[in-house]
Amino acid sequence: QYLLVVAPCLQGPLVPYLLKGRVSPKREPILKTPVDYGMNFKSLDILSLDGVRLSAWLIESEGSDKLCIMNHPLLCTRYGSVTGLDGVKVNFLPLLKHLHDDGFTVLTYDQRGQGESDGNLGKLAKGKEVPVGVGATEWQDIGGVLEYVNSDDKLSKLNICILSQCMGANSTFMAWTKIPEVFGDKVKCQASIQPTISENMTARMTKIKLGKDIAKPIDNACERKYGFRGVDSSQHSGDCKVPVFFLQVKKDVYSNDPKRGQDVQKIYDACKTEKELVWIGPGTDNPHMTGKRFEGYSFLNEHPEMLLSFFNKHVNS
Repeated sequence: QYLLVVAPCLQGPLVPYLLKGRVSPKREPILKTPVDYGMNFKSLDILSLDGVRLSAWLIESEGSDKLCIMNHPLLCTRYGSVTGLDGVKVNFLPLLKHLHDDGFTVLTYDQRGQGESDGNLGKLAKGKEVPVGVGATEWQDIGGVLEYVNSDDKLSKLNICILSQCMGANSTFMAWTKIPEVFGDKVKCQASIQPTISENMTARMTKIKLGKDIAKPIDNACERKYGFRGVDSSQHSGDCKVPVFFLQVKKDVYSNDPKRGQDVQKIYDACKTEKELVWIGPGTDNPHMTGKRFEGYSFLNEHPEMLLSFFNKHVNS
């Protein structure tokens, strides 16, 4: 409540504080592993294109001819999020189990500066010190993972689906713009769960949480200090060359408002390939919980059928 009152007067001090939260978020712990869900796995270290060590799990499916590469939203890890957002925690392991049971080999990784991967800044840094880019730098992470897969004797033979989420979706779309060659001919389709137009999302979030939209000052400060701005996935989804499955909580207040409209609709409209858009939550054909953003990351745990159908339709095409 105090911040709501003083935010208009504290824009200067608030900007560096909020910027730090973006580029150096708190690391979330990994509470469980695939073994807790009956899946054997290998721990891997994979280098991003700019040399950041990424922690990953490889969950192999015997005799599989298909691979799912999965990443995560901000404030999460390959496991999920203990803290969550707006009181909603996340656990991705049930979804990994659905994919594995469907015959997918799964490779999931912590993006830079989060979970057990290197990166982050100051006291939170491990290994190579680099800022978290909320997608603006993590295209080098998905690029490094794809290079690892392409160079592996076994994994390189598998057809690939990419399951990307929030900042991970932003990073994957940006990779299609920056390094399209790394996708090769083995990537057959991708899922983009709640991709964002970062400035719009920050504008809504600061308005809701602090009573004032300070998205542009945050983005300007980020560009001055670190050389990048928030990602607008509508500027990159058109470069994607494979079919895309979009999913979004329709009443998510951080991706939708009367003035700017639905951000994911703009990202979807800009995508030029075969595509599907699934709205979930109250007031949709797919009711799920209460309409909070992070609730979207549990939907596929309970209802994986649409995603699996989409993946299997395209993975051997």
